[in-house]
Amino acid sequence: MLGATERCGVLATLLLLPPLVWPTSTINITQNLTESASEITGFPPCDALISAGLGNRILLAATDAYESRIQSWWSANGRLRPWCLVQPHTAQELSVAVMALSDSGRGAGDWQIAVRGGGHSLPGANNIANGVTIDLGMMNHSHYDHDRQLARVGPGAAWKDVYYNLLRHGNVTVSGGRDGGVGVGGFLLGGGMSYHSGRSGLGCNEVVNFEVVLANGSIVDANSNENPALWKALKGGGLNFGIVTNFDIRAIPAVDLAYGQSIITSNHSDEIVDAVVEFTNHPEELADDVLIILYIHDLEIREDMTILAIRANTQGDLNTTGFDRINKIPSLMSSWEHSSLADAAIMSQLPAGLKNTWKTLTFLNSARVLRHAASLYSQLVSSLSAMIGAENFTSHMVLQPFPSYYASIGERKGGNVLGLERISSNAVLWVTYIGIKNGDDASVGIAQAELSAMTSKLEGFAIGEETGVEYVYLNYADASQDPLGSYGPENVAFMKDVARQYDPNGFWQQRVPGGFKLSRVTAQELVLC
Repeated sequence: MLGATERCGVLATLLLLPPLVWPTSTINITQNLTESASEITGFPPCDALISAGLGNRILLAATDAYESRIQSWWSANGRLRPWCLVQPHTAQELSVAVMALSDSGRGAGDWQIAVRGGGHSLPGANNIANGVTIDLGMMNHSHYDHDRQLARVGPGAAWKDVYYNLLRHGNVTVSGGRDGGVGVGGFLLGGGMSYHSGRSGLGCNEVVNFEVVLANGSIVDANSNENPALWKALKGGGLNFGIVTNFDIRAIPAVDLAYGQSIITSNHSDEIVDAVVEFTNHPEELADDVLIILYIHDLEIREDMTILAIRANTQGDLNTTGFDRINKIPSLMSSWEHSSLADAAIMSQLPAGLKNTWKTLTFLNSARVLRHAASLYSQLVSSLSAMIGAENFTSHMVLQPFPSYYASIGERKGGNVLGLERISSNAVLWVTYIGIKNGDDASVGIAQAELSAMTSKLEGFAIGEETGVEYVYLNYADASQDPLGSYGPENVAFMKDVARQYDPNGFWQQRVPGGFKLSRVTAQELVLC
């Protein structure tokens, strides 16, 4: 959040929502749980799940299946050890689980709950130590409905599998994640930067229907006709309203990407910055071209810091002129060929098993700010190398064009809560990631402190250059940041109204503490000029 940004206006609109009417035919399961769960595991919420008939969906500590699943979390510092994992296979089973866990006076206790989709969220957001984790990994289906031209995708699916399945069974694809190991659920509920964002905006815009389990166990659809306020709130609002069990996503014809990577030495940083600035200002007519820049420290790749330029054209045009400037920069290695989206997603996967930390900012397109970011990143790498050893960490500073027309795309597709209309000019999305290889908690603390200091310096510089943008992209945000608040007071008020209507007792706020919660948001009274 850009706390020092000059205030230039106040939003005070409170959106009024229509009365909520529950569907009468969305759920047909027993809601008569036993008065008290028998002592089976010794942990009340796990016992309540077993008493509700979900014993064969539970993984208990000290079993091989439990240990294997814990190790599947992407971040090593996210591999917490809940009392048990519950793995529903259907929306109906998830409904039973939610009712059992929310029935605090009848055996489940007031213990806390976490929800995992693909397992890539920030450490602590999708797992819990003293409580139960709802693991959606068994809800990993993806199939294509030819009649409706929609892909139905489960929240626990990984994008690489979604792409392969849709290509195999429908010769279609969707606007999804670029890292193939990332899960569907968190990606779409947080916005979703995609290779197709130039045409689709953020991935959440392409969801035409969410199937949602609410706090009272009801299963509802949220779309432009049924529960439209919930539909809008889920497009960027995270885990504040319910657990999505199916995403119905607009399908598009599967076209092999024109895809390539170039490795460039860091002495060409200024040329890279100029290429990024020019590319970010490309008109919407060139939106099939995609450019992502990574400044990388990793001794397993190269002793010196390198720059990786990822280029893609979503229509498979190997002759696009959109990369002419960056292609003129000398490179150590460069590729440019056709690739399926699934193969590109696999090539873009980040390694698992490190203890990770990251931060993000957004600022208006500016060569001065980008050069300052590159300088600060070089200082960060030098400081961490001296403090914890260059061989003990990997880090990436990523620059992604974030054009202003993303806002109008979202509006045309039914709206979302991201607040992108407040970004008046083309911008750049910045994120820096650090992965600690030696697993040392002291090294993680040092990395977090150094990255926080760098982020504060960059944020302050951007504000001084009058390029500061309040928007914080939820999927790249650190726990200390406030992405929901960055959507603006109007959207915060709207989301809180939706949460009150669909979760009047505050179950998702009080019992599911991980991730970014509306109850912890204080909206800034700011409109970007």
